[in-house]
Amino acid sequence: MPFLESPRFPDEIAAWAIGGRGFSTTVVETYGGIEYRNAAWSQARGAWEIRNEALRSNNPVSPYSMQALRTLYRCAFGQLYAFRFKDYLDYQDENGGVLGTTGLAVAATLSYQMFKNYVLSPLSYQQMVQKPVAGTVKVYIQGVLQVSGYTLDTTTGIVTFGSQPTVGNTLTWTGQFDVPVRFASDVPTMGLEMTGALWEWEMLKLVEVRNP
Repeated sequence: MPFLESPRFPDEIAAWAIGGRGFSTTVVETYGGIEYRNAAWSQARGAWEIRNEALRSNNPVSPYSMQALRTLYRCAFGQLYAFRFKDYLDYQDENGGVLGTTGLAVAATLSYQMFKNYVLSPLSYQQMVQKPVAGTVKVYIQGVLQVSGYTLDTTTGIVTFGSQPTVGNTLTWTGQFDVPVRFASDVPTMGLEMTGALWEWEMLKLVEVRNP
């Protein structure tokens, strides 16, 4: 699917976003009030809204950013192209960065997907990281920083080692990451405010894509 690695959604506007990554749960309730719940997704999917307070021309950060946003909307052909978005509520490893779902080296494996591990003992959840931010990621084996011996694909979040890490050694990472998203509509809601003095974008919605 088409994806724009650059430019990223304007950070100045992204900082106003409301939302985050969530789940889809099917809940069946019987006449007796007993519930049966089933998780439809194994990976959370994000959705965000940016309301008009952030998208008015009298917002100090808006004039340049709004032009960049309008250009991104046109060049992305509305919903067609996905792009990078910084979720200000969750964009760093926070000591949860692991390679592979277990964070351990396994036999005959050189390439590992980046994940962020969220732990609330005895429960845990691993979020796939597909869009790490170039220049921010550091890789560790058994807690030792690796300055060479691996490559990082910032378009997929896959780390590939040049030689087999010792089986059972911990594989971790630190750094920042973006979320792959698209616009949720093909038609923008831009126009003049009721006074005619300002222009605004009434509502903007973004949704995460799983196959960037």
